[in-house]
Amino acid sequence: MPVFIIQDAMKFPDFVHAVKPEPDTEVPQAQSVHDTFWDFVTRNQESTHMVMWQMSDRAIPLSLRMIDGFGIYTFRWINDEGKATFVRYQWNPQLVVHSRVWDETLKVSGNDPDSQRKDLYEAIDEGNYPVWDFCVQLLPEEKEHDFTFDILDPTKVWPEEDIPKIKIGEMIFNRNVDNYFAETEQVAFFIYGSVNNFVYQPKS
Repeated sequence: MPVFIIQDAMKFPDFVHAVKPEPDTEVPQAQSVHDTFWDFVTRNQESTHMVMWQMSDRAIPLSLRMIDGFGIYTFRWINDEGKATFVRYQWNPQLVVHSRVWDETLKVSGNDPDSQRKDLYEAIDEGNYPVWDFCVQLLPEEKEHDFTFDILDPTKVWPEEDIPKIKIGEMIFNRNVDNYFAETEQVAFFIYGSVNNFVYQPKS
């Protein structure tokens, strides 16, 4: 989904508390759409955009090989001359986006909750490598205020008719890991730890 549920990071603990299970029954565990969730989103207007995406067909993909990927946040590129450009990332599957209907999802995921992961693994294992077009939207820094919304707001998308997508490469999943814990989980922990322990050192 191309948007986030809040604008202000200070609200994130409130959102996390809103989707936690009930304290007495610890239900629901596997789904967060219950009273406290709706209490949160109805009191935070910026959440409406993401909820509309969540309630759309895109929320139930046919396959992990057939979903879009979004950076959500606005990043900043700076060239050798010091000129800054705002950028948003997007990955679009060459298999195109496909979704399931609710009844089909109940049957497939009800019979096998791991069906999505197995589908991705088996496709790669058989040599049917999923490919995504890696695209960017670029906005020169001096045009930041040319829009009626804040371009840094993660609850908003950049309109492609005004800021077109540019394909700059492809992302191909062409190998399964041999050890998920060693090659995936530990890498994620390392990256998370590195980012959180990063200390900015200005050039002298």
